[in-house]
Amino acid sequence: MTIHKDFKNEAGISLFSPEITDDHEDYNVAGLDVLYSAEEKHFWFIARKQRIINSFKKYVQKHESVLEIGAGTGNVSRALQKAGYDLSVGEMHLNGLRYAQSYGIKNCYQFDLFDPPFSEHFDVIGMFDVLEHLQEDVLAMQCVQSMLKPNGRVVLTVPAHQWLWNRDDAIAAHKRRYTLKQLKIVMEKAGFEILHGRYFFVSILPLLFLRRLLNPDKGNKVTEEERHQEIHINPLMNRLLLKITQLENRFFSWIPNLAGGSIILVAKKLEQ
Repeated sequence: MTIHKDFKNEAGISLFSPEITDDHEDYNVAGLDVLYSAEEKHFWFIARKQRIINSFKKYVQKHESVLEIGAGTGNVSRALQKAGYDLSVGEMHLNGLRYAQSYGIKNCYQFDLFDPPFSEHFDVIGMFDVLEHLQEDVLAMQCVQSMLKPNGRVVLTVPAHQWLWNRDDAIAAHKRRYTLKQLKIVMEKAGFEILHGRYFFVSILPLLFLRRLLNPDKGNKVTEEERHQEIHINPLMNRLLLKITQLENRFFSWIPNLAGGSIILVAKKLEQ
């Protein structure tokens, strides 16, 4: 492994940037507890994992080394590991990596993406709803590129369309939502070739727009109560939306690529 930064080991977790605080402006650690309580039962998380796994089946080989950056609780990594992929997780908050360890993920790294500790080490890097948290998105992807082997790939998801911006975006410390065109420009500036890019969560666009109307962001400072607010959804509605989004995943390639609630993109590192 090519590591060019000192680290210490704490209960099996490699710490490269222990100075990172829980209230980091890109993501507050309180959000991880909220995620942990919802990721295994909320339709959005379940359907997104299915979409990610389907893309991995097409673009990633089982023997390749994979690092998920901004892994949160490691929930997506656990799903990919169950599907047979070789997973490591990277996260700036130690709390998230402890969750990942509880899922049985062994290679856990705490670090700052903008100070990457690895050089040309991984075949594939996953970033699932991470890039929208980072002000300097091109620089972030250049740092990602530096950790990839030649011809390495990145698989990422981001929220789509600024016209869907709502209070939940502000609470989650998002900096923006993307169009597919905007995301492709960021990736190309960072030195990637686009292999695949599509909108998904097309089937729930009307509900996402309704959320924007009913839950607008008025620019108020995010409160501690909002950060710790659990993700609630009516169980019957949750089951219905899961069926709808799973059906969308099944017929994904047949759906016009015009708009959606999220974007999934696969890109390859260009040779220097």
